[in-house]
Amino acid sequence: MTSSATTSTYRLQVRFHETDLMGVVHHASYLWYCEAARVDWLHKRGIAYDSWVKHGIHLAVVESKLRYKSAATFDQLLDVVTTVAEMTRVTVRFAYDIRRGDTLVCQAETLLAFVGDDMRLK
Repeated sequence: MTSSATTSTYRLQVRFHETDLMGVVHHASYLWYCEAARVDWLHKRGIAYDSWVKHGIHLAVVESKLRYKSAATFDQLLDVVTTVAEMTRVTVRFAYDIRRGDTLVCQAETLLAFVGDDMRLK
């Protein structure tokens, strides 16, 4: 079960350069959508990623997973529903449902590790 404490929604409009020759959102674009939604998730909770960077703390993506369910095309509105699925002392796993209205377009996950400037776990 999700709650507003762990879940938020980020809306985007598909831009032309995010599509392939078939006019469908290119598979790699979904990772950009996840990143934008993840930063939005942080902002909605008053967390400025750049303030962490100033203190030598970074969130490094160490794993990503995407499952494509339906095609999205240029100019469509998509909602990226972002949820913290798991958190440990040194990692956080985000789950994403990317939707066009009621249609599930893509399910994704990213695992991020808290690391310092030296790339060691924090």
